[in-house]
Amino acid sequence: MLYDFDERRMVLCDLDEYRAGPFVLEADRLPGSTRFMAPEEFARGSLIDIRTTVFALGRALRLLLDAGDEEKQWRGTPEQLEVVRSATATAPERRFPSVRSLVDAWQAAT
Repeated sequence: MLYDFDERRMVLCDLDEYRAGPFVLEADRLPGSTRFMAPEEFARGSLIDIRTTVFALGRALRLLLDAGDEEKQWRGTPEQLEVVRSATATAPERRFPSVRSLVDAWQAAT
């Protein structure tokens, strides 16, 4: 996460495993911090796509607004927590279908 103080905006950048589009995982897992990784990133043969990105962004939201996964220090609204829960659903088909839809849901919950 990079913060531009002049523009007052945050940019997320992941250079570990950039691909131009969806791909099938040919290894046992992808590199990265397990705190942000979707379940499919640990399963050879799984599809890695935009819903995997949605999961990682949902995890970033959770970890920025809470101290962990138990809502003991949640600083957001209940509506924002529901957005995070949807973004980080175990099954990819239950997540938001795009980053834009995650952003729209987040803005509606804010």
